[in-house]
Amino acid sequence: MDMKHLIPIFVIFFFFMSTTSASVALAPSSSNTQSFSFSKPPGDQTFFILPNDVDPKLQSICGETDYPIECLTTTIPFLDENVAIIPVSILKVEIDAIHNKTKEAIDKAYEFSMNPSTSRLLPLCLKTCINNYNAILESKQRILDAISIGDANELSMELSHNMEHVFACEDEFKEAKIESPIAELNSLLIKIITNSLTIYVDMVKV
Repeated sequence: MDMKHLIPIFVIFFFFMSTTSASVALAPSSSNTQSFSFSKPPGDQTFFILPNDVDPKLQSICGETDYPIECLTTTIPFLDENVAIIPVSILKVEIDAIHNKTKEAIDKAYEFSMNPSTSRLLPLCLKTCINNYNAILESKQRILDAISIGDANELSMELSHNMEHVFACEDEFKEAKIESPIAELNSLLIKIITNSLTIYVDMVKV
């Protein structure tokens, strides 16, 4: 894989999703692939500036994931001289990123639930999301334990369950026929979880 073409290291304009929507696949599975479409709020975009001294080893690791830009942007802020740039260390950083972004999603959900809404169904949808987010938070230590002892089945199961929790949140809005106010965060969570699975299966487990 040619990393020079895959990851520019100066200024990257990147959209989390296409202008209308983005389809996100449910992590590598043997036969059944689940997908979910996250709507993109009008005019919403994200601007990233990557430092020009990104460690080549980090570029190499992230370049092997399905979402290399998200891999870089969710790991670089948390790296210091004490973190070895090896797959298992980057995996643990990504697990921290899942935890942090989930807490951010909970804060957003509470914020939206407190505001007046044109739909009486919105608070109910958000309550379901918060319950699912809390389940993701509770899984962090189990995931770290699985990494420590090399339990591939437990780790894959926990990360896959986390992905299902995110899908369950978005499903609530779909069934209620209202726009999800946290679709962007949910999309990012799916991408980080997918990257975590890829790093473990393709780089740590081998």
